[in-house]
Amino acid sequence: MGEVALVGALSGESVMLRPVVADDVPVLVHIMSTPEVRQWWDAADLVDDWPLADSSATRLTIVTGRRIAGMIQYWENEDPRDRHAGIEIFIDPDLHGRGLGRDAIRTLARYLFDQLGHHRLVIDPAATNETAIRCCAAVGFRPVGMMHGRERHTSSVRDGMVMDLLSTELR
Repeated sequence: MGEVALVGALSGESVMLRPVVADDVPVLVHIMSTPEVRQWWDAADLVDDWPLADSSATRLTIVTGRRIAGMIQYWENEDPRDRHAGIEIFIDPDLHGRGLGRDAIRTLARYLFDQLGHHRLVIDPAATNETAIRCCAAVGFRPVGMMHGRERHTSSVRDGMVMDLLSTELR
């Protein structure tokens, strides 16, 4: 888990997903530091060589045209009885509302289904992140339930909306 299995890039309609490289880090840190992203992502993640030093997920830079648009990552549960993958994403606020998040999620989902053989994906945005929930629903993710106290964020604890997607439901 966490090793970049992807050699090269994945192409969507308007995005390309490629493994994160060291030159991407300053731009990704800048995007993650914006108030619109920071409210959903923990600033504690921005330590040392993030995102290169943490091997808990496979991280891909989202590129549109020649611009870094954000990052998408996935992790895998390899237990044969519950094999699935999870996704997390952030997009530069200057690029919100252009469908890049949907395209990135759809592109990664196809890879996880078709190339890595998963049949189910999960994503768990904060329950109050209506934009992320709408984005995930547009790709086919369905709400499964609420995880109360899902994560600690700054000085509070917040709930997460658990959503899943079967390979047959991808839009």
